[in-house]
Amino acid sequence: MDSLQKLAVFLGRHFGPPRLFLLVAGWILALGVWGMTARNFLPVEHRIQWPIPLELRAPLYAKFDSGWYLSVIEWGYGPPPPAGKQSAHAFFPLYPMTAKVLRDTFAIDGFHAGLLVTYVCFFLAAALFLREGIERLGEPEGWRALGFLLLFPAAFFFAAVYAESMLLLFSLLLFRDARRGKVLRPALWGVAMGLTRAFAIAAGPAVFLAVLEAPALSRARRWGRALLLGAIPVATVFLWIYGVGRAHHEPGLYFRSLEGWHRGAHPFAGFGDFFRGAYDHLRLGDWKRDHALVLDYLMVLFFLAILLYQLARRRWSDAAWTACGAALPISTGLSGGIPRFFASVYPIYFALAEATRDSPRARLLAWLVSGTLLLWASARFVNWMWVA
Repeated sequence: MDSLQKLAVFLGRHFGPPRLFLLVAGWILALGVWGMTARNFLPVEHRIQWPIPLELRAPLYAKFDSGWYLSVIEWGYGPPPPAGKQSAHAFFPLYPMTAKVLRDTFAIDGFHAGLLVTYVCFFLAAALFLREGIERLGEPEGWRALGFLLLFPAAFFFAAVYAESMLLLFSLLLFRDARRGKVLRPALWGVAMGLTRAFAIAAGPAVFLAVLEAPALSRARRWGRALLLGAIPVATVFLWIYGVGRAHHEPGLYFRSLEGWHRGAHPFAGFGDFFRGAYDHLRLGDWKRDHALVLDYLMVLFFLAILLYQLARRRWSDAAWTACGAALPISTGLSGGIPRFFASVYPIYFALAEATRDSPRARLLAWLVSGTLLLWASARFVNWMWVA
């Protein structure tokens, strides 16, 4: 019994309390049950976009970009695509290559290797998230912030064959160690984050401000570390973009791959296309045919409200990440994918928990609305309807 108690204390100190593990495991299982129900029993159009053998292999939450990750896991990046075609070169390497190591080592299916990486990353991220929430807001609000995270409309991506759970994990590690005044470890997490998703660019300014908030550092050292650590995730993204192009003897390969998704040619054009697209959707009545468009643009308004709250509370680092986290996907010119981009900007959940601290009814209403949107979005996703 003493050994079991010591083991429980050790796991609780490093990986979160056992009830956290049970909560996350139950959440993943509940998403699976709901996805199965939505796919087999709800009166929702069920589409098929992959060949039947691949569809039979694919887990419920392996759709759309999961296929590109699978191609890297099983075959690597391959040669450059023809002009105007999509390719795996638009996807960053750390998530699929980690899954590839598991697949090749244990001879397991590529989809299952990807899910294993996803689950491990999310269990670790949940423990870090709860610990930071408790440090920021106290234990009750830390758990409530976790509720906002698990009920976010695009939270099912944390249990899908996508890189979101890995991105969340490395962002939590990066900001934790940056705020503690460390150098080597946050530098490592910044590189890992930059190799996971191009979205790491959005974290650069926030990391810079987070280091400036670190205690017990002289002004000169604080500014030097802030510049270094803020630059690392941004530089890593561009080094990968340059490296993948150089490896295939085509410097602009990454951007040419993105053209297959009709992304904006440059950020200013992207901003114009985004807002012009909102007007066109409203004028043509696209909202009525595809309700996911409503979620995309509501998320932008939601992020704006969170940003104003963070600025009012003088949460400069959080506000910088929220602002850049919204600006980066908008600069692509497309609304599609915005809820998924926003899901990993974890300070928003702390802001929601703090804002509803003294209003349990408002918090319950927020959970109900967000949870309903999560069920709706995940039901669409497992039936091959675009969400994010």
